[in-house]
Amino acid sequence: MDCFRKTDIFSRLPDDDLAVLAGFCGFRDYKKGEVIFEKGNKSRSLFIIARGEVAITSSMDAASRGGSAGEQAIARFIAGEIFGEFEFFENDIRTAFAAAAEESSLLVFPWEGEDLERLFDEYAHIFAKIYHRLISVNAGRQRLTHRLISEKTGWIEELKKQMFFDKLTGVYNRTYLEDELAKNYAFLGTVFSLLVIKPDNFKLINDTFGHEAGDGALQAISGKLQSLLRNDDLAVRYRGNEFIVLFPSTPIEEAVDLARMYLREMNGFDIGKEMKRDSLFQKFSIGVASYPDHEKEFLDLVEKAFTKVFEQREVGGNGVRVASAGGDELYNFLKNVGMLSSLKMSELHLVSQRLDLVRYPMGSVIFRAKEEGNELFIIKSGSTSVRISLQDGAEKEIALLKAGEFFGEMAIFENAPRSATCIAAEECEILKLNKEDFFDLMKHSPHAAINIMKNMLNKTTDRLNASGQFITQMVKWGEDASLRAVTDKLTGVFNRRYMESESENRFTKAQKDAAPLSLVMADMDFFREVNEGYSHEVGDRYIVEVAKVFTSSFRKTDIVSRYGGDEFTILLPDTDLATAMAVAEEVRRNVERLDFLKNLEGPDLHLSVSMGISNFPATCSTLAELREQADKALYAAKHNGRNRVEHAPFKQR
Repeated sequence: MDCFRKTDIFSRLPDDDLAVLAGFCGFRDYKKGEVIFEKGNKSRSLFIIARGEVAITSSMDAASRGGSAGEQAIARFIAGEIFGEFEFFENDIRTAFAAAAEESSLLVFPWEGEDLERLFDEYAHIFAKIYHRLISVNAGRQRLTHRLISEKTGWIEELKKQMFFDKLTGVYNRTYLEDELAKNYAFLGTVFSLLVIKPDNFKLINDTFGHEAGDGALQAISGKLQSLLRNDDLAVRYRGNEFIVLFPSTPIEEAVDLARMYLREMNGFDIGKEMKRDSLFQKFSIGVASYPDHEKEFLDLVEKAFTKVFEQREVGGNGVRVASAGGDELYNFLKNVGMLSSLKMSELHLVSQRLDLVRYPMGSVIFRAKEEGNELFIIKSGSTSVRISLQDGAEKEIALLKAGEFFGEMAIFENAPRSATCIAAEECEILKLNKEDFFDLMKHSPHAAINIMKNMLNKTTDRLNASGQFITQMVKWGEDASLRAVTDKLTGVFNRRYMESESENRFTKAQKDAAPLSLVMADMDFFREVNEGYSHEVGDRYIVEVAKVFTSSFRKTDIVSRYGGDEFTILLPDTDLATAMAVAEEVRRNVERLDFLKNLEGPDLHLSVSMGISNFPATCSTLAELREQADKALYAAKHNGRNRVEHAPFKQR
């Protein structure tokens, strides 16, 4: 439990919840360089580091070395940190390699062999909190629910038959409905109908007489329903006290008549007498839907009828409510909204009850940046412009959201002010979900809340990745632009602007640290003759070749700049005059060896460079003197025959 408490997404869970999670974990030890998971692996676990360090890398080679020094590790995690959680909760494949950077011990959740489907189902109230925290930290996705039954032997088929009947009531069970009937319902006909029937106050039986009496009542209700079935009709116990009756080859009009007959018979049925108790009657709500008019997928049809049961109960129960083709526009819209796409129709109904529809004219402000808010928005029609404020006061559009997309989730999950301004780009219909209503949904239907947050997590993660890529590109462009602003285009060395600015910085530092600083001014000999005797293109090459000699001969910490035309200036930090003279002399000899002109037609010229050097504090006391003395020393080198290095005279003591 201590490992869980140290991690952000689990730290706020109560001890009881942490104890439950701890029961499905285990510790695993890894040696340095041992791979924990590979890129492309299924993400069946998340990991918390109890001891050691883990490196996330982009290659197997780097992973096998534990992302050691010099390796380009994407990320590193140390004791107390969690990794792999987003891929785990989003059920995505691994996008990188993970390996122990040193001998490590990891808490693995869940442990091998644990059934995630069962954990999420049984402890929904815990995972609702976890998903909520994940979104608040980052900003969903849907859980993998595939059942693999490949065996088709006679023994398996017989086992399935045993699995498909409800032991308590004797009718088909939910497994049969969802695993078999939903896959193969052609035998029901090209047109068929079904009803969902639910007692209006069955909880009263359990609360008054106990759950054993409740089981007896369910048996009695099931018996009555079976007595009403026609030859080919099927009864299914769906969830708890809810039953489904399928009417093969029955159009909706006939099914409605049958549903009303069921209502009369069930309302007049003395459950207590059947249980050999005092008289006990129940009222029922019934929802009816037909294939293919109302839905073209079997389980969607079930949920459509189930939704009608909820609607009937909201107006007092004890009645029949019928689905209508095209009459459930809001549900049809909601089930195609990404963040709600994995919800069942009954869960969509719970969400729809908590939504308010608001219309915004084109150009109207939905909310402004920095405003307080407590609502999430879903665009039903139209589009919304998302804008951020720039430092100069202007606004920049960063996204245009269209029907089916959501925004404003930070107000629900982070209690944060709005981070952007949202304006109706055209006339909009927008559904608003209040923060308190969402928390109420988490409380009363954690499964629905989990599914919503999974899908939201997936979308907000995509947004975050897109924003990260944009920022990376923006920063790279900025860095490139900054480099271009201080770089000479022809040679790639620094330009005069950068040299003048950096000279001031380096001179100030040299004064403060009492450290030597040398300045070299260099001028290319015979540059005009090369231009006139060959061409300006060859003259440019001459400049480039000399610049190459400079950049390869001076240190990385030295600052080489093209000061103008054929003149270069080099700043040598922490360099005394004698060292500067020795380095400059070697550079001079390297330039003298340039021989690229020998393959070109033109005059016989021997390329060389003249250099003048000044030094702080040996020859000067100020930056102005440093520049002036280097320039005079360069002039002396030119005057004394070129292709030589001269230095300024030593300062008088």
